[in-house]
Amino acid sequence: MKLPIYCISDNHFLLENNLDEMKRRQKLFNLFLYIKKTGGTLIIGGDFFDFWLETNYGIPNYYNDILDELEMLYQNNINIHYVMGNHDYWDFGFFKKKFGCVVHKKDFLFNVDNQKILITHGDGVLKHDYMYRFMKNIIRSKPFVFMIRLIPSSILTVLAKRISNTKNKFGKNSVLDPDYKNELRQFAFNKIKNDKLNTLLMGHYHQLGIENKNNQCFIHLGDWINNYTVTILDEQGNWTQKKWEL
Repeated sequence: MKLPIYCISDNHFLLENNLDEMKRRQKLFNLFLYIKKTGGTLIIGGDFFDFWLETNYGIPNYYNDILDELEMLYQNNINIHYVMGNHDYWDFGFFKKKFGCVVHKKDFLFNVDNQKILITHGDGVLKHDYMYRFMKNIIRSKPFVFMIRLIPSSILTVLAKRISNTKNKFGKNSVLDPDYKNELRQFAFNKIKNDKLNTLLMGHYHQLGIENKNNQCFIHLGDWINNYTVTILDEQGNWTQKKWEL
């Protein structure tokens, strides 16, 4: 794994090309330009796209500019890892073909300089999400995937726009119930202890922050809706988190 490592998550790029959306994308492209200069690795922690499903008819519209930028990043010898989220799980080989990324359908575990690091999208972790976990098993099952891939991407795009609530989150920093946030914290440090990890990074909840405990680290990966969060592991083995600005 080449250092530095840049982690982003929950970008939720929309199925449209209005001015506000283009500004969000330009910030991403500016980050990519910076990464090309420093070298290293890009890790996407899931929900990069607000909707992605590769059907038998093709891929969703509106994302060509992002895909081309990722391809250029890869052509500049930047390694890319993509942890699937609940909005963009349904890739069936296009990502690797287009921009050479390594796709992780589950959590991504790796080692850097004797650090054991795990990146998880985090959906379904909370105990009260039992119905979501049930539905998750269904919508990721082979029969469901086979059937839904028969639907043209244009129709799925219309449905996805109606179902998504991402637009309601703009201008509103995500505030998680303190009990839920504590539950995530307990989950993280228990997993760090049981799996002998040094660091666990989690997306999905749009929370921010790096918490250190007994030389172990739990990191919320933020988002690209309001916070434009980049989490970085530098060449000295230190984690930092910042809001990316042009």
